[in-house]
Amino acid sequence: MANALNRTEATRPTAYTPAIVRRDAFGLRPSFRVLVAEVDGRVVGYASFGVTYNTDIAGREMWMHDLYVIPRARSRGIGAALVAAVAREAARRRLSRLGWGVRGTNTRALRFYRGLGAQVGHTRLALLLGRSFLALAARR
Repeated sequence: MANALNRTEATRPTAYTPAIVRRDAFGLRPSFRVLVAEVDGRVVGYASFGVTYNTDIAGREMWMHDLYVIPRARSRGIGAALVAAVAREAARRRLSRLGWGVRGTNTRALRFYRGLGAQVGHTRLALLLGRSFLALAARR
């Protein structure tokens, strides 16, 4: 599903495999956690998240990396249930907020998140990758 999300978001899809998820979410040093939603015993969506530090609030916060529900299972409350579960985990850890990124062109997602009560700002994400990343990393 992560690869499907990457294709949907027009990012460079990678070979995201079950082995990578087992290693990075459930290995000795997990990089993130993941929750899945099932309908009739089939996985129809997931949310991945982790704790990070935010200098704006001088504290830790929960960051939701991905939220994805397969198209045929959308508009059934599954996405809202996944976000609520991530929010519960953040509250359980006594974190004061939950954040995530959303593309400004994804009007359906913007409407969905605003419906949950989220504040959607105008922040843009900047990424260094590929040759640009390597060239900058090599600078002295």
